[in-house]
Amino acid sequence: MEDMKMGIAEKIANAKKSNWVSEGISKSEVKTIVELAKISAQIERCRLDMGMTQQKFAEYMGVTQAMVSKWESREYNFTIRTLNEICQKTNLKLFVSLDKPCVKSDYNIVEWESEKVGKKRRDNGYLRLVYDKGAIA
Repeated sequence: MEDMKMGIAEKIANAKKSNWVSEGISKSEVKTIVELAKISAQIERCRLDMGMTQQKFAEYMGVTQAMVSKWESREYNFTIRTLNEICQKTNLKLFVSLDKPCVKSDYNIVEWESEKVGKKRRDNGYLRLVYDKGAIA
């Protein structure tokens, strides 16, 4: 009876934390799901910005409406070739990176000393001084 009087906000606040949604799914699979969703959403957003239905967009892209539907399904596993073709026709840019993630220890952090910076180069209103190659300013 007490549970019936509790509002939705209270139920959410009192809910037990759980990871059941992602239980048993590898980090790689979760990343794949997220990346496919981002790609699909971007293609759909582009199509909508162009004011096209899936059918008109399919004609423009030279594919079937069913293929556009698959692209927008958040599950279609794109090839690099397909992504490049989509990007070429929609003026989107594709960036693929296989670099190792950067960590703070990979870089020298530069601390500013105003008297040393005085006559150095100005970029976009910010003063920059790099002490050695590879330093981040």
